[in-house]
Amino acid sequence: MSDLPRRVRAIRAHVTSDPNPVRFRTGDTLGVGHHDQQWTAYVWGTDQAGRAGWVPDEYLEMTGEHNATALRDYDATELTVATGDLLDVLDEAGGWYLCRTGSGVSGWVPGDVVEPA
Repeated sequence: MSDLPRRVRAIRAHVTSDPNPVRFRTGDTLGVGHHDQQWTAYVWGTDQAGRAGWVPDEYLEMTGEHNATALRDYDATELTVATGDLLDVLDEAGGWYLCRTGSGVSGWVPGDVVEPA
């Protein structure tokens, strides 16, 4: 993470629209579909509980044409942010940042709504 910004500022608002995001643990089996058109490092995945959403393909090892095993834990919860919010960067995958607010809430935001603070 040395080349990632440690802190970013939201340059525009982002509102999550998925109240039940895909989640999985290392070793879980997932169903896998197509890649996203905009965020090409993401693939449509369905977890063992039937939740579906975009998953970084680097987090998966394909085991069949439409099946994969999780290489690490993942929770696709997005973070709702307002313009000007300061966020600590925890991780990055495929152009999205896993961030934490000053109040301790964590979630993913697209890289195009933030800039280094």
